[in-house]
Amino acid sequence: MSFRETFFNKIFTLRNLFFFFNFLVLALFLYALSLDWNREWKPYQKEYKTREHNKQPLEIKQILATDFNRVDRCITCHTGYDSFTNPTLTNGYKDHPYAAPQNAIHQKHPFEKYGCAVCHEGQGLATTFVDAAHMPKDENQKKEWEKKYHWEIVEFWEQPMKAGPLLYASCSKCHQAHPKVAGMESLKKGEKLVFENGCIGCHQIRGEGGTIAPDLAEETSVKPLTRIDFGPAINAGLISKKERTLENWIRLHFATAPQVLTPGDPEGHLSADPKHPQAVAPSGMPYFGFNKEETEALVAYVTSLKREKIPYIYYREAPPKYEPVFTDAAQHGRYVFQKYGCTGCHGKNANKGIPVFNRQGQRAPDLVKTVGTFTREELIKKIQTGVNPEVKENPQGPTPPLYMPTFKEKIKGTELEDLVTYLTSIAEKTEEW
Repeated sequence: MSFRETFFNKIFTLRNLFFFFNFLVLALFLYALSLDWNREWKPYQKEYKTREHNKQPLEIKQILATDFNRVDRCITCHTGYDSFTNPTLTNGYKDHPYAAPQNAIHQKHPFEKYGCAVCHEGQGLATTFVDAAHMPKDENQKKEWEKKYHWEIVEFWEQPMKAGPLLYASCSKCHQAHPKVAGMESLKKGEKLVFENGCIGCHQIRGEGGTIAPDLAEETSVKPLTRIDFGPAINAGLISKKERTLENWIRLHFATAPQVLTPGDPEGHLSADPKHPQAVAPSGMPYFGFNKEETEALVAYVTSLKREKIPYIYYREAPPKYEPVFTDAAQHGRYVFQKYGCTGCHGKNANKGIPVFNRQGQRAPDLVKTVGTFTREELIKKIQTGVNPEVKENPQGPTPPLYMPTFKEKIKGTELEDLVTYLTSIAEKTEEW
């Protein structure tokens, strides 16, 4: 008998195929059973059951926070926060994921109503450490997780879990004002830094502020990852491909020179029309030299500007803000100088103009040196009309990315008069002949 006949008559028969596929299905079933038996979350529930001496079944637990359009399974591992097995939501354990320390915020936000992910974010439906999009609070914890859990950022997940000061950025989803809770200090510091450094001069916050740069609330804090070009940052070695998150994108703008992140095309090499290249200036945002603590505070504040569609009954409107009262016109003028973001280009004391690509002189004016060359009436006119476009250093180069906008509809009346009083008070004195 030939091999062909032996193969089809003795080996490759319907009977043998029937047995083979039955054993294959059995093997796959046992493999699936093994996977289910060794689910990552099961040892945590077993350990918690042992500690609590209860007989709860091993099962995936989830919260349906329908008002917030959230479904999360965090309590599958963080069993101390399961209100059915632990109604007080507190225990004496110190180690995660079993620990449930007393927390006033948790007491005021019942898990069965709010869930976990609405504040912590992350991938609430996941039941593994990595897929839940946990984020480390510092570099040491990151190294520990990489070694212990083979942790990495979930690529392209828009809402990684918030850690450290960034967690409190979630409060603004409901609370328009910063609630008085421990941990909010960093976020408040970020808000103060934004005011002191004049970010509002170029950026807007919900339509209030400058028109030169993106709205920090409506554009930056909710920017999809698909709209961010991480290429220059990756090429510069600032982050890796696996670290492409919105928070990192915002962080880099404070931790490094923004021109590295958005280099533009000053020579017009990438222009669609090579015969008539259109040069594009790099980012006009200056490098402020913030330290690590300031950087994290700014990231927390900017991410807190994000708004989410939630039922109105959960909103807590902010009380009205009152501006400080000044008895001195120059002091009030200095406040106006900060309020409208003039410090962003001219410096906190109006004596250090920031670099401006291809602007004549390559910097914004040092007002201490230049304001004395104008009369009071000329200063008022310049503030009202602005300077747009700026004169180019290189006429063939790109348009300068920054310019002085018109403040005619913003600064007027007493604010305008006091601002000019402040500027004339700091003007460098010139010799009188």
